[in-house]
Amino acid sequence: MNKFILLFSMMLSGFWATAQIDISEARNLAEGTDVTIEGIAINGSELGIIRYFQDATGGIAVYPGTGSVADFPESVNRGDRVEISGTLKSFNGLLEIDPVTSFNVISSGNMLPEPLVITPNGINEENESKLLRVNGVTFADGGGTFNVGNYAIEASGEQGEIYIRSNHPLIGSDIPLATVNLTGIGSQFNSIYQLLPRDINDLEIADNFYFTSLPVQSNLTNDGFELSWNTNVMGTTRVEYGTTSDLGQEVTVSGMTTNHNLTITGLEPATAYYVKATSDSGSSVIESTIRIFSTTSNSSGDILVYFNHGVDGSFSSGDYPDGTTSAALEAAIINRINSAQSTIDVSAYNNNRTTIVEALSDAHDSGIQVRYIADDQTANLALENPVPPFPVLKGNNGDPLMHNKFIVIDAESVDDSWVFTGSTNFTSQNLATDYNNSIFIQDQALARAYTTEFEEMWGSDGPNPGFFNVKFGENKEDNTPHLFNINGVMIESYFSPSDNTSINIGNALATTDTDLAFALLTFTKNELGTAVRDVHNSGASVRGIINNINDTGSEFDWLVDQGVNVLQAAEPSKDIHHKYAIVDATNPGSDPMVITGSHNWSNSADVRNDENTLIIHDADIANIFLQEFEARWCESTMGLNCITATEDFTIEGFDVVLSPNPASEVTVADMNIENTGDLTIALTDMNGRILHSIFLKNAQGDIREEIFVKGLPTGMYTLVFRMGTEITSRPLMIVK
Repeated sequence: MNKFILLFSMMLSGFWATAQIDISEARNLAEGTDVTIEGIAINGSELGIIRYFQDATGGIAVYPGTGSVADFPESVNRGDRVEISGTLKSFNGLLEIDPVTSFNVISSGNMLPEPLVITPNGINEENESKLLRVNGVTFADGGGTFNVGNYAIEASGEQGEIYIRSNHPLIGSDIPLATVNLTGIGSQFNSIYQLLPRDINDLEIADNFYFTSLPVQSNLTNDGFELSWNTNVMGTTRVEYGTTSDLGQEVTVSGMTTNHNLTITGLEPATAYYVKATSDSGSSVIESTIRIFSTTSNSSGDILVYFNHGVDGSFSSGDYPDGTTSAALEAAIINRINSAQSTIDVSAYNNNRTTIVEALSDAHDSGIQVRYIADDQTANLALENPVPPFPVLKGNNGDPLMHNKFIVIDAESVDDSWVFTGSTNFTSQNLATDYNNSIFIQDQALARAYTTEFEEMWGSDGPNPGFFNVKFGENKEDNTPHLFNINGVMIESYFSPSDNTSINIGNALATTDTDLAFALLTFTKNELGTAVRDVHNSGASVRGIINNINDTGSEFDWLVDQGVNVLQAAEPSKDIHHKYAIVDATNPGSDPMVITGSHNWSNSADVRNDENTLIIHDADIANIFLQEFEARWCESTMGLNCITATEDFTIEGFDVVLSPNPASEVTVADMNIENTGDLTIALTDMNGRILHSIFLKNAQGDIREEIFVKGLPTGMYTLVFRMGTEITSRPLMIVK
């Protein structure tokens, strides 16, 4: 009898492993049980590779983990009726079938189950993996922008949350200020129950009157700017504004419209204004969240671009970098510090350059207010032994990084205010070896915005940090203007993690019409990988250089698989430490722009670290960065000195003498040029790598040019002179 019972039990377990059962029955079985269910797919790829299925009895998640059959879930779409076999598993509290051992799409285009109407408390275990609907929802972050993460909701006096995953269709969309009826799939992660909306159609506006677009700034001047927004039905147009969040002033346009537009005038230059838009339909009044906009400054708007390695000037349209050596870059930083009149604020990830700290110390000793923020996990050797006389605050505490590399000088001065930023840390490696870019901008409005960001981290507007008020990482707020008119050049400014930086980078990439080039230390941000792929698929020319191609989650292999022309950096001993992209550099009529700053294209940079990013809308700046990119691209494709990667001819009617030679700090090239032409001068090492380059437009006659070699080690070098396809070279000995 016992043998019969044992045999019957074994047969029964085999039956359960193969026979199709209702989803509710499957949910009551133990983990590790093999099951077969049938249900309607209630989501597609908008939630990634997971699929949720529902039948008349319940819902369950299905995940194609290790050991799953091929083609799942690629061949499964929303509305498909599918038979699925696999093993029950709990992943962070969510019951799912994983792996999938077999599946069969029975039919497609089926009606989805009617969403179960619940309140937020109904997002629970009982309704896990079902299609749910919560009516009368308001978002705590209404008026903001959807990004990856959790968002709090409220309805019927109860609280809940939704979750937006990487590459979700809602990323970059406005979070409704209106009341919505919200549809989504009940899920959970680490015992926290969440609703997963699938796309914009799951957010049904329930109000009769609402914003269809939020206020946007345009036509910036030194005494005002224009604002525009839209509503679903006609209403009045009114704006309240002021220099604090208390507002206090207003401007109104008569009449009723859905396309609202007004201009605020009589404002102060280089000043941030808090602005709230209001519309009245006659039966309802709606208000936007308060946003911050800046007027234009009366500063010069000078923009100086530096690289610490040579560039290819043959791609110049008439402008060139202001420096292409580490010595020139460091000298520019120190000279700017030495020129400060009243204040210097530094936010720098790492610093081992005593020369820079000595300049800051001298400024402090002369009465300049110097404030310094460093990361708490890096060595910052130049800030130790001796400790500098100015105050230093170290943050962001823990794993997130205070990863900025910016300096703000004399922010309250119209003519002396400068912002320095880019990818360059104040270290010997970053200044002299790795490839980096830096930019100096003379603009009071931008300097004041960077000061606001600095003081949010500093915790005070005084000379010493306010330790009880410091804010780093996710504790910061979106509290700075984002659009600046700098002497006619439009520049966007974003700080991480408060300002949705990756979304704004992606929006910039999406404007590409003809060509996109980028050079990045690391590239792991899925949304930006998708944005680059989409630009490629649009028919534009895309090229990219990525240094750390083996980082966890790197987009490199995926982009290669998508057919995007990306390369690994050429030299293992030198990092491509850049974080820049160039949009439409070869198409001046298509809003060329450069994206640069401290922000790596990673999730940590977007949602955890303290970072700063500029998007510069200017054809000349884009062309200057293109010169740098072309030099790095040639090195990555040819592995040699691209200045001399042409047929070697002697320049006709050209003579040059170097003196002194040998040289220790500087050599002078005395040239005589008979024929007029663009001349490129490149200093190369014995491996043919470009170390420094100079560009002379329409060169002719007797010309004397200084080539600074301070900081280069003793050895043999070559100066290469090129006009068109003709090249002349001269050896140069450097001694110390």
